[in-house]
Amino acid sequence: MVTVEQGVLQLALTWNGRQILAAGVASTRPLAARALRGFSFARVLEFIPRLFSLCRCAQEVAARLCLSAARGQRPTIAATPAQTQAVALEVIGEHLWRLLLDWPSLHGEPSRQNEFLLWRKQLLGLADAGDGTDGRGAAAFGARLLAWLDHQGPPRCEERMLAAPVALLSRLSAADWESHFGDDGFVERPTLSGEPAETGVLARQAEDPEVAALLSDGRRLQARLQARYADLRELAQGLTEAEQRSTWIDVLEVAEGCGLARVETARGTLLHRVELDGDRVARYAIVAPTEWNFHPQGAFVREMTGRPAATRAEAALAARRLALALDPCVPFAVTVKDA
Repeated sequence: MVTVEQGVLQLALTWNGRQILAAGVASTRPLAARALRGFSFARVLEFIPRLFSLCRCAQEVAARLCLSAARGQRPTIAATPAQTQAVALEVIGEHLWRLLLDWPSLHGEPSRQNEFLLWRKQLLGLADAGDGTDGRGAAAFGARLLAWLDHQGPPRCEERMLAAPVALLSRLSAADWESHFGDDGFVERPTLSGEPAETGVLARQAEDPEVAALLSDGRRLQARLQARYADLRELAQGLTEAEQRSTWIDVLEVAEGCGLARVETARGTLLHRVELDGDRVARYAIVAPTEWNFHPQGAFVREMTGRPAATRAEAALAARRLALALDPCVPFAVTVKDA
């Protein structure tokens, strides 16, 4: 059996007692897709869910769609209502996990574990209910979530960013993404027009009025937190109006034996691309949101570099907060060294 280690992000800060002079990212996250070479269709679909502990449903949907497109199994390849609903429920669950468990802990606030577990129980019930074609259970859940969101808000993060931000990643179609895979370095260190970019809730919700106001004020960390609530609202509405979810998943039959799928996840844009040799994988590529947001010149590095920090603990806390806001799909560790 093929096994692949999850890996970790090492986030290193150089601090001079007043500010963070430099930030770096070193990843031991393996290029897991390379392990899929020679796999059959069925074995890929068996392996992918075991490989990813986060965004597992999105990873499986992306794999299934790009493989189906490569095999030309249907005249029109598209996500089913069940697939789009499953991805939406997964994103909702992961947003609630961050907001109710991780952020309170980081801010020294009381745990909201019981509240999270109640939402999780409802999400699991919907996931077990079937293919989502009825929609009544999902719509009722969406209405409850919308009502809950009316009384919620993110923790306060007042700091303003000093460095020029990286661009926000546009929601491109699978067809638009195909041209980028000609660059051998794209999978490991993706860029758009040669520049790093940020994917995720901020990129998706940048036009939300509250998010836009925070961005214009330079409060980018707060904007990301607010964007997660805006994302939840959009997803809750999408459970009652399926057409709102139509832009979250896209798939392309690139050529005979080649397929590409794009799926929006809690962390941002996920891309799967496969080339087949008969019924076996000749080449498989996965570009996950973590590769964008923790690019060596990406959002984390850009925003940490030059940030004021009066103490080593303050520098480390700032790094943990920004990393959590950018939401990597692997564990991370922060180190602070003297300049």
